[in-house]
Amino acid sequence: MSGAPNPNGDGIPANLPRHEFLAGRVALDFCNSLSLMHRIGLQDRIVTPEDFRAWAGRLGFALDQSPSPAGLERLHRLRAALFGIFDAVLDEQQPKGADIDILNAELTEARAAERLVPGREGYVIEDSAPAILDRFRHAVARDAAGLLIGDRRRIKRCPAHDCRWLFYDTSKNLSRRWCAMDDCGTLAKVRRYRGKGS
Repeated sequence: MSGAPNPNGDGIPANLPRHEFLAGRVALDFCNSLSLMHRIGLQDRIVTPEDFRAWAGRLGFALDQSPSPAGLERLHRLRAALFGIFDAVLDEQQPKGADIDILNAELTEARAAERLVPGREGYVIEDSAPAILDRFRHAVARDAAGLLIGDRRRIKRCPAHDCRWLFYDTSKNLSRRWCAMDDCGTLAKVRRYRGKGS
């Protein structure tokens, strides 16, 4: 994913990926906030509490305050566990028990926060956690669990060696290959073309 200059002076990083949120699932987008994209020079977009607040806002979770240092450490721990789990799934390996334990702890808290409330048509389940940050972690944990019990063939990794972003393939025949066709897909085509001409 190549970078696009961002001239904003509001704390938003100046070299964001062109497609920052393309995974199609919040758990995978969360993993992609720690990137192998060396060519854009911006590898971890949530290094500080303020970084996370800005990143979450761009994703659609408008936090009323930045996480505490301990809260950020917990987010980093969850992200690392999800990386380990999804990498293992993609490599057709068993995830580490410690990573599953971290996800299970978050999922247990998420389930405990669920409440049945009246909706427009019947009842709906809402997250009763008062803090938006907690609701974010809960959403990530629920989404990750849903990915693991669903069709895991749809969890994919961009094959570009300098990208490796995760994404969810919603195509009927599981044909999506690239994180973004107009980015890594195009670069691969250009490289193949140049290779043929040399």
